[in-house]
Amino acid sequence: MTTSEISDYALGAGEAERARLLAQCEIHRAEAEHLVDRIGVAPGWRTIDIGCGPLGVLDILAGRVGPHGCVTGVDREPRFVEMAARSLRERDLESVPVVTADAATTGLPDGSFDLVHERLVLNNVAHPSDIVAEMSRLTRPGGYVAVQDMDWISWTCQPAHTAWDRLHTATAASWVCDVFLGRRLPELLRDAGLVDVGVDAHVRVWRAGDPYQKLLLRFAEIHRERILALATVTETELDSWVRELDAHLDHPDTVTLYATFFQAWGPQARNRHRNGVMTWNPRSGCCSPAARSTATAAR
Repeated sequence: MTTSEISDYALGAGEAERARLLAQCEIHRAEAEHLVDRIGVAPGWRTIDIGCGPLGVLDILAGRVGPHGCVTGVDREPRFVEMAARSLRERDLESVPVVTADAATTGLPDGSFDLVHERLVLNNVAHPSDIVAEMSRLTRPGGYVAVQDMDWISWTCQPAHTAWDRLHTATAASWVCDVFLGRRLPELLRDAGLVDVGVDAHVRVWRAGDPYQKLLLRFAEIHRERILALATVTETELDSWVRELDAHLDHPDTVTLYATFFQAWGPQARNRHRNGVMTWNPRSGCCSPAARSTATAAR
């Protein structure tokens, strides 16, 4: 996240959010593994996960690139950097450095990586194109940028319920960023200069007792003050919607169709130049002293 936007990340950086994000890593593990295999991430690659939070895909990348490759994590929030170090220790991945840096201005060298990845960062920032431009800058000619983000277009419950519709609308309106960003990922990559852009999408179904069956209620609680500040709903009405929906989602016949999880990826043009000079330098990258000087290693 960018310096100006970290304060807008309303979901917090405490232990409860760490637990949620680690659970989220497991929920999306299969999709992430399929994505990196589809791109062809191989032993020896230099890779970076932008906005990695407490883990991101660092462990998946480490498993693909092997001991002769390199993996770096980036997060703006110091608490997430500390959490990532802890998660990496728990997985015997102490050699993976985590950089404390702004996602839109990492300060890392041009063309340093074979793969630059982010997941669920762009829909939490006001200017996602700035981050995608930085990802493109970090990618060597022929290397890949890969992004994964949500689009609330499909997030519904069945049987339908008025309380769901009202909370969904109010929470989306209170979100400071674009909850329908997912569908725009290919466009963002093309605008940043990536070519041959691919796209895929996944949707999950949740039932009573599943971890994200009541995620909308959690988001509504976190954004409560923002929702009320919109002056379109009273506190009494909001509390009533929450109670009604909580009971509805507990019913064994109620399912939720989750937000659509979009993935997009594309290579950097092999003839990409900046200021007339090819940006890829095989000696730079996440294993170089220059990059390591800005990194917080997981010890």
